[in-house]
Amino acid sequence: MIHTKNEYIEQLRELLKDHSDRDAIVDEISVHINECLRQDGLSEQEAISLAISQIGSPQQLAQGFIRSSTPHTTAAKKWFIYMNFMFFLAGGFLAVGANVLQIDMLQWMWDMLSQSGWTILLAYTGYWAFLGFEMGKEYGVSGKKLLSRTIGTAIIPNFILMLATLFGFLPIGWFHTLLNSSFLIACLLATFCFFPISHMGYYVGVRKAF
Repeated sequence: MIHTKNEYIEQLRELLKDHSDRDAIVDEISVHINECLRQDGLSEQEAISLAISQIGSPQQLAQGFIRSSTPHTTAAKKWFIYMNFMFFLAGGFLAVGANVLQIDMLQWMWDMLSQSGWTILLAYTGYWAFLGFEMGKEYGVSGKKLLSRTIGTAIIPNFILMLATLFGFLPIGWFHTLLNSSFLIACLLATFCFFPISHMGYYVGVRKAF
C-alpha cells in the first residue's frame, strides 16, 4: 500500500530505471499528483489513492511507458509522415491534372479548393493539433521526443512548398486565387506554428491519457 507521494515516485523511478525518458515521465507524474494534493479536504494518502485510481499504480504506469517504447512507436511516426506526404501528393496530382492535363473534373475540384483556402488552412492546422493529441494520448510523456522527431520529418514538404512558392519555382497562375498578402502571411505563420500547435495537442492528449 502506497501512503505518500514520495513512495509512489520512488517506486516509479526504480521501475523506469532503464527508460530513456525516466526523468521526464517522473516529473509529469509528480505534477499530476501535486494537483491531486491541492484538492481541498484530501489527506496525502487520500490524494495518492485518487491519483492511483486515475493513472494507475507505479507498476501499471511503468508497464505502459515501457510498452510505448517498442517499435510500434516507429510505425506511428511513419504513419503520420506518410499521411502528410499523401496530402502533398494528392495536391500535386490535382494541380497537374487541373492545370496541365486540364481534366474537367479535376479543374472543378481545383477551383473549389482554391476558393476554400482559409477552410483548408484551418483544417490542416487541426491535423497537426490532432497529431500531437494522438501522440500524447497513446504514449504519454514518453511520446514527447517521438512527437518532435515526427514533426521535424513530416514538416519538410511544407517548407519545400513554401520556399518553392516564394521563389517562383511553381507557376504562379495555378495559385492566383490564393496569392493575396493576408493568406500568404497566414500560411507562413501557420507553418512556423505547427510545432507549438502540435505540442499543445500533445499536452491535451497526455492529460486525456491520465
